[in-house]
Amino acid sequence: MAEQFLNRLEKIEASIEALGETLKRMITILSVITEVKSEVRESKNEILAAIEKQLGAASQAAPTVDMAPLTAAVAESVRADVQAISATLQQSLASMKEEVVEAVRTAVAAAPPPTAPVTPTMAAAAPMTTVVPPAAAAPAAATAPVSPPVEPPPPAAGVSAMKSSLPPDKAMRIADLLQTIIKSLKMGCVSGDVQDVMASVKAEIMKIVPSDPIMIKIDRWMGVVSAYPRRKELQARDILKLKKELKAEVEVYSPA
Repeated sequence: MAEQFLNRLEKIEASIEALGETLKRMITILSVITEVKSEVRESKNEILAAIEKQLGAASQAAPTVDMAPLTAAVAESVRADVQAISATLQQSLASMKEEVVEAVRTAVAAAPPPTAPVTPTMAAAAPMTTVVPPAAAAPAAATAPVSPPVEPPPPAAGVSAMKSSLPPDKAMRIADLLQTIIKSLKMGCVSGDVQDVMASVKAEIMKIVPSDPIMIKIDRWMGVVSAYPRRKELQARDILKLKKELKAEVEVYSPA
């Protein structure tokens, strides 16, 4: 669900970018319209000044010449040019309006439903939830403090409980493999790369021992990492948490 939500967000971002490009084009066209209007106004003034100058010169040279047809032809030509420019600008504005409306509709259609999104942190926290059964009623002074359940269950109390029961050579090889996972957890690391390293380490450990409590923890760590899309970078808090747990396991499998 988290990946689907992120894909929808990417579609919305693409639609917003397309809308931004359309708005930029509209701004460019509006600026061009302003410039065209200014140029048309200047051209009109220049034409009127030229007509007045020609009328003055013609009235001095030949007072009997009728300049009315010439003036009407020039005015009609200017009017036709202005109408053609206005029609072109209206078509451009109508096209831009349709593009903006379509981009807005696309962005609204791509928007996810108003539900609480499943973030990578929430998905990562799900597999680590532990149900603690209610403790039997007893006097507090007569019982020892109840420790929260640990997965896998710890061995017998004592110093040896913190060390693996495997032979030292096998335990040391597992510790080295866990160090490989720690090295892959760098700031900015991508989920897919870390998943590949964890899968490779798990396969190597299975060659050393067919089953071991560390397998359960590797599966849990892979669940945390797989909550991210494969090309997504892990968050710093998840990286630090995974490193802390891995270093604790390295201590368990390292020789005393």
